[in-house]
Amino acid sequence: MKKMVLLLLFVCAGFSCDDEIYSNIPNTEVNLLLDLDFKDRNLVANQAYEVIIGPTPERPAHALDRFGYGGILVINGQGVEVINLFAYDLSCPVEAERNVRVAPNNTNTRDSDVPVALTATCPKCGAVYNIYNGLGNPQSGTKFYLRSYRVMKESGGRQYRVIN
Repeated sequence: MKKMVLLLLFVCAGFSCDDEIYSNIPNTEVNLLLDLDFKDRNLVANQAYEVIIGPTPERPAHALDRFGYGGILVINGQGVEVINLFAYDLSCPVEAERNVRVAPNNTNTRDSDVPVALTATCPKCGAVYNIYNGLGNPQSGTKFYLRSYRVMKESGGRQYRVIN
């Protein structure tokens, strides 16, 4: 009986070990409306991204707006639909500071002014994250994932809400 319990304990311990560590960014309130017909229309392009840190003249604050821990990175990434929006907290999970934010690696070689990216890099620790697939998984420099947020389609039109 003791051998069976020990065997079961080792099997459970083996399955519980994981090399992937999810974000250590504090769980902070996020609530942001994206309007792809108006102010966020650039997100319609494949690989297009937008960095939203807080209210600006182009994006005035609304009573319910919450911008996460260090701001929000939204990208129209890989998926089956034309619009596949993914959202991440801008704070680097290695540094876990509000003011140390990952920066999308702009790869725009098109004639348009729309910024596009597949990855984002922390300027302090150098960690590189895949932002195009919706996971925010690390490519190099860390085992931490970016904190991701849900993006839900609102009823009618091309409006989406980023929430946690």
